[in-house]
Amino acid sequence: MRHEDKLKEKYGSDPGFEVPDGYFEELNVSIMSKLPPYPEAPRSVDMSLWQRIKPYAYLAAMFAGIWLMMNMFHHVSSSATSLSLENPPEALVDMIDAGGYDMIPVFSEETDYDLQKDVSVNYDSFDEFEDDFGYELEPEYSAMQVSVSAKDSKKESRSV
Repeated sequence: MRHEDKLKEKYGSDPGFEVPDGYFEELNVSIMSKLPPYPEAPRSVDMSLWQRIKPYAYLAAMFAGIWLMMNMFHHVSSSATSLSLENPPEALVDMIDAGGYDMIPVFSEETDYDLQKDVSVNYDSFDEFEDDFGYELEPEYSAMQVSVSAKDSKKESRSV
């Protein structure tokens, strides 16, 4: 005999709970009587003229802004097509003619350390460097002591 059958034999198969007669018919009425009264739907308020046309005014402003942006882009792009390297704008030509602008870009694969080493090996004083490159040292730096160290040479102190 199974364990379940023994339990049914000992206690029976009656669950012990019964629903009273007419309970489910009265359940809806009793729940509804306990709820608070349902509030009335709010009445709609008349909208002003501005409230009614505001979405359309915003839509028109948005399209006007898009039209202005497209007009500006068209104006900029049409004026940009007339620029080329053969025909630069007058302001750029004036700057080049005035001098002071080196139009050749300098690209170097040497590091700063390599450049410093080359300068320290090739020049014994700042005077030679100034003569070769047309550079004039500012007076406040003229009395400065410079210590240059190269890979192959020992540290030496040079006066400027």
